Amino acid sequence: MSEHEQFVGKFIDFWKDPSPERMAEILHPDVVLTQPLAAPMRGIDAARQEFRRIWRLFPDLRAEVDLWRGDAAALFIEFRLRAKVGRELVEWPNIDRFVLRDGKAVVRTNYFDPLPVLPVIAEHPSLWWRWWTSGAARPWKTGHGIDDYNTVVPREIS
Repeated sequence: MSEHEQFVGKFIDFWKDPSPERMAEILHPDVVLTQPLAAPMRGIDAARQEFRRIWRLFPDLRAEVDLWRGDAAALFIEFRLRAKVGRELVEWPNIDRFVLRDGKAVVRTNYFDPLPVLPVIAEHPSLWWRWWTSGAARPWKTGHGIDDYNTVVPREIS
């Protein structure tokens, strides 16, 4: 089994029952993560802190992998995130680009359109306090854009 196949298997298993404690199963201690609506995260502790916020907002957040492809430079995983908001199941497509080291992600860049998620939060007043206290999804605080994806995160790790 290739390194990519092993990693995808761990990724799928992780998202069946995700938790900050399990992140070390797929993330290298020196990982750098970027994603929309969040500041770049450097190191597994920063990743755990941000994902605790996200899981406070969406406690039942899960992922389903649709497909993946990789070569020597990078691994791409296309998947759907799902969470219940009130009685409504919200789902949005994602693509993660990984650079692996020792079988774990040392760079992860996530691409997704937040528009399916933000109106759902706005439409459910019961989520407002949970969103506010979670600290997640603060584009006015993170302020990062395309330049951050190109300059903050290394394209290759040697």
